[in-house]
Amino acid sequence: MKKTIVFPEIHLQRLGEMQSLRQQIERQIAYAIRNGSLPYGSRLPSSRLLARLLQVSRGTVVDAYEALLEAGTLTSRAGSGTTVASLSPSVPSLSKLKKTAVAAHFPARVCRFEDWEGTQLYLNGVY
Repeated sequence: MKKTIVFPEIHLQRLGEMQSLRQQIERQIAYAIRNGSLPYGSRLPSSRLLARLLQVSRGTVVDAYEALLEAGTLTSRAGSGTTVASLSPSVPSLSKLKKTAVAAHFPARVCRFEDWEGTQLYLNGVY
């Protein structure tokens, strides 16, 4: 099944803007994900296509995508394109939470609960 490509709404300020074009692209894509206009799992356009549409160099878009990949906001696989990550970047992954709990060596009992988006969270507490 082929996913539909979602084009984020990006408006670049080329004159008088304090942020570089890469930072503007990165910030606007991250904002679109946070406000729900780019839902989790959405496929983004290729760097070549987005660069052509925004009239910027491909390297600018690649750098913005790479920054979002490093932040965990996007995921990428060869042949599958770039997609919005399924977990919110502000919510740590389950494996990271478990590693943190083990590393703390804290005599605690782990409580499992979900946040308002349904993401499972684990909290250490003493009982």
